Formats: sequence, structure tokens, C-alpha cells
Amino acid sequence: MAEYTVEIQKLVNAALEEIHAEHQAKKLVNAPVANNNFMIRWVTKALKGQRFHRCVVDDLTGWQKAGRTKGNASNLMFTFERISSFYKDFFPEDQDTQAIKDRDIDAFIDAMEESGWEVTTSEPLVGVGKVQIFTEGPNSLALCTEQCDNCFDGELLVKPMSWFVRGNHAEFVDAAAKAGFMVHKVTDYKSNVKYHGEYLVFPDNKGTQLAEIPINYQVAK
Repeated sequence: MAEYTVEIQKLVNAALEEIHAEHQAKKLVNAPVANNNFMIRWVTKALKGQRFHRCVVDDLTGWQKAGRTKGNASNLMFTFERISSFYKDFFPEDQDTQAIKDRDIDAFIDAMEESGWEVTTSEPLVGVGKVQIFTEGPNSLALCTEQCDNCFDGELLVKPMSWFVRGNHAEFVDAAAKAGFMVHKVTDYKSNVKYHGEYLVFPDNKGTQLAEIPINYQVAK
């Protein structure tokens, strides 16, 4: 069975390898406009040729639409470089996948509270309809109390877990990445927890959709 984390890396790395080959062969000038036009054509060909696994087709379709509507502003080469570098950080070729453990999440919760976030883990939030949480500060993180039990087998996370966020989403994504979590956006705002967006954390960080990459993430050279 194909894994999204593997297939998305195959896709972006293939694109980057091919554009770098064009640069080295002096067939393509290494400039923003030329690079973006190449990537837009590359994405379209990949879609038409069904070159990659179906689990990344939605990503390709989104990039194709971005290329058509935003033109040079879509900056697909930069996007691919960020994805390639970010996923390589989390899934190095020479290392085993790092499991997510309950103590990792506990440590992250503690760190978020220390940085001023209000964290709630005492209420059922998933599968119970609309829920409203009352918090005083601008930033809050909520985890379903039932998921805090049933998403684990012993100390290991074995089922996707929903994390609900209100306030500074960029800060949350950055903090999560630094703590070793890939977070996958479900919604920015309108989740079943009022005023909160929803993100998914998957076992071993092996999500089934593109992870959120921190705004200030620096691509490894």
C-alpha cells in the first residue's frame, strides 16, 4: 500500500531533479519566471501521464490551478523545495521513523502552556456535535479527552488525533514542527469546536495529505 509521505517526496524530488538537469544542460535559464513556467508544464504533464500515485493527484491538481490563476506568483519551485526539505527533515533516509508517544504530546502541551497558550484536554470534542470552549486568552489548543485515551496503544499513538486551534495558527504550526509533529490542516476556522480550526496528527507523522510547513521554515541547502 502506497504511503503519502513517500509518494509526495517522489513527486517533488522528481520535479526538482529534472529542472536541475535542465539547468545543468543549459537548456533552461535558472530564473524565477523560466523555472515557474517549467514547473507548471511539468505538473500538467505529470497529471496527464498519470505519472504518480493517485494519493498525490489532488496536490498536482491544486498546483496546476495555482499555476493557471496566479502565474509567476505561484512560485512552484519554491513550494517543491520547501516540501522536499521539510519531509526529508522528518523522514531521513538513513534513520528509522520516529514514533509519536504520549509523553511527546504531554511535553508539547506543557511547552504551549508555558508560552501562554490555554490548553484544554478535559472535554469530549470529537463525534459529539458542536462544542464551545470558553477561554480567556487569544490562543488556545484543545484535545479531545477521549482521544487522549483511545488513540493510543500503550504509549504509542496508533490513530490520527484531532488538535483544535484558535488564535495564532502560524505560531502553533511552527511550535508543533519544532516539537517533532507534522500537523495536517482540516479547517482554518469552522470545525465542530466553535472558533477553532482543526488539524490532524498521524501516527509516526505519516499523514495522508500535505502537512503544514511553518512560514519561517528555512530550506536546507
